[in-house]
Amino acid sequence: MPNLPTGYADRTIRNIVHTSVGGSGVRVSLTNVLGTAAVRMDVVTVAVADAPDAPDAVAGSMRALTFGGAPSVTIPAGGEVLSDPVPLAVPEDGDLLVSAYTPVPSGPVTYHQVANQASYLSQNGDHAADESGAAFTERITFWPYVSGVDVLGQAEGSVVTLGDSITDGNNSTRNANHRWPDYLADRLIAEPGPTRLGVLNAGISSNRLLNSTWNPNALSRLDRDVLTATGVRSVIVLLGINDIGGQPQHHEPSEIIAALGQIAAQVRAKGLRVTGGTLTPFGGSSNYTEELEGVRQAVNEFIRHGGAFDAVADFDIALRDPAAPNRLQAEYDSGDHLHPKDAGYQAMAAVVDLDKLDTRPPGHWIGTWQTAMARTTPAADQGMPNHSIRNVVHTSVGGDAARVRLSNALGTAPVLMGRATLAVATRPDAPDAVAGTMRELTFGGVPSVTIPAGGEVLSDPVSLAVPADGDLLVTVYTPAPSGPVTEHPRSYQTSFITADGDHAADGQGTAFTQPTTAWYYVTGVDVRSSAAHGAVVTFGDSITDGDKSTNNANLRWPDVLADRLAAEPGPTKLGVVNSGISGNRILDSSTGTGIGGPNAFARLSRDMLTTSGARTVIVLEGVNDILNLGHPDAETLKLALRQIAAQAHAQDLRIVVGTITPMKGWRSYTEERNNVRQAVNEFIRTSDDFDAVVDFDAAVRDSADPQRINPSYDSGDHLHPSDAGYRAMAEAIDLDTLR
Repeated sequence: MPNLPTGYADRTIRNIVHTSVGGSGVRVSLTNVLGTAAVRMDVVTVAVADAPDAPDAVAGSMRALTFGGAPSVTIPAGGEVLSDPVPLAVPEDGDLLVSAYTPVPSGPVTYHQVANQASYLSQNGDHAADESGAAFTERITFWPYVSGVDVLGQAEGSVVTLGDSITDGNNSTRNANHRWPDYLADRLIAEPGPTRLGVLNAGISSNRLLNSTWNPNALSRLDRDVLTATGVRSVIVLLGINDIGGQPQHHEPSEIIAALGQIAAQVRAKGLRVTGGTLTPFGGSSNYTEELEGVRQAVNEFIRHGGAFDAVADFDIALRDPAAPNRLQAEYDSGDHLHPKDAGYQAMAAVVDLDKLDTRPPGHWIGTWQTAMARTTPAADQGMPNHSIRNVVHTSVGGDAARVRLSNALGTAPVLMGRATLAVATRPDAPDAVAGTMRELTFGGVPSVTIPAGGEVLSDPVSLAVPADGDLLVTVYTPAPSGPVTEHPRSYQTSFITADGDHAADGQGTAFTQPTTAWYYVTGVDVRSSAAHGAVVTFGDSITDGDKSTNNANLRWPDVLADRLAAEPGPTKLGVVNSGISGNRILDSSTGTGIGGPNAFARLSRDMLTTSGARTVIVLEGVNDILNLGHPDAETLKLALRQIAAQAHAQDLRIVVGTITPMKGWRSYTEERNNVRQAVNEFIRTSDDFDAVVDFDAAVRDSADPQRINPSYDSGDHLHPSDAGYRAMAEAIDLDTLR
């Protein structure tokens, strides 16, 4: 972030961005993902640029953007927003202006540092709609706030290029769009017929696989920057050289290879094709040593022959000097012996096989269980060294194989999983495995895995008869100190811990003497199923989390919904996964060790949009904003729900929104707050932004006093339903809306 702790108060930012494919309509993504406070944008516009290096718009092309119909938008800390589409003739291989007026101070500015492109800042005031660039007197070389542009056109999809400074285009000619992804887009444009694929650049200078520097490591940004990119069909990965040559240097290739394998596995799990790019020569650069060259060669051997990728782009061969293969050819070297110049970037694009840039069959993998990580464990700043943690999780659908997702999403340091296992539980409240079901998990064929701070990993599949509506044991052994432990604190399920070493593969649970009501590290289980054809993601707060439901009984409303789907004739068609977090809010995040977790916008990609097999989401959020904000505003919450719906629709997901349940009798209830709830509920019931509505309010309210929960459904705190109330909520859902 620039050294601007309070943002650009009363200034307008004009970003110049380059298109690959064109179209007849456009929408823009704006980001505050690295911000620590909300940022307000009063006016946002898009226009066709008159030139690639000037802030003037083509006459008549200026369009005001709206967000859920509103001309202004506030982006919560950690979140992103997507504008409504507007008609605009967007040129192929052209330039656009994305301008935003930020009227008041905010937190630090989220930006992309190395743009290799001039953008502009205005004098004071709102100049977002100015066709003339006269007010934009300060030139900058980074992109603040803007993160993406989508077009409505004839293209079939997009290719995401994930990488570091070489993908970012370091040392390419400024304002000329001569990065290798730009040259790749040129190749696709030159093919006969309409251009079939756009090209999106997710390169970040200095980016790494294993460590975060001034930017997030690749695994921690994969969901946001790659897997949820609009129309993504294929990914090209070129990462690892900074892990080898930067600080700390990695002198063993195994962790780099494991991280590349993880990226490939998670991309393929999303049904996308993945191309691995070999690491280019760096002989002669300041960090080069023969030992590190050996690491590069080992990583390239894996990329070429390890089987992790669907295709290989041999950038190394394209650029290396035949007489000295550890060096770039002189005609491709920008002069620092690491980054190519324009001719080198063009040579890189030329070796990408265009016929391999397509989707791959996703397989029959469905999310059967999921949880959303909410905080780090109090008093565990060094992790849980020499502990085995046995998480008990409940399935919705079954299958003949399984894979497990482990999370360090909220951690601040890497965590080593020395061993991980999966087994069928003998019962839902004990740590014992059904005999013969214990399976050791591997990650790229290796039994241990290190999860970078902020990242997640996906295990290799294991053959296992996973029961529907049953219980599994996911056990991890963490041998060494690490950073804080990522957890879901309120599971309403007993799991188990031992501080007595590696017991991950124990069939008997006798070593697991310490019960816990949190889930640690495990965030998802997928099953391979020929019967189920998708998953429903339930996204919400404590009422979705199941607060006050009976422990170990799986009587949260998403569990009862899964039971209803299972009771239908024939094989169960849909899994149900739970992304509720007690205390969660739409608009702001918990701080410190608060249980509420990241705000809804900050966790959409990780907890909703990338679930295996997701087809539909059911959203129930807002009551914590209403009950806890000083002056909750119905209009702000309406726009936020519209924005969540827009982002779900952008991923081709159906969205069902639930009305907010009664809260009279809760400690912070007031009539004013209830009026906000009623206004939001009226909007939910009547809006055309959603594919369907489930009226949870009507299902559980007291007919004699509709501001209260029906006493027969009240857990006793007048906010959270009882088991009977959760059943009533699940029964209010029209199953036909989930197809």
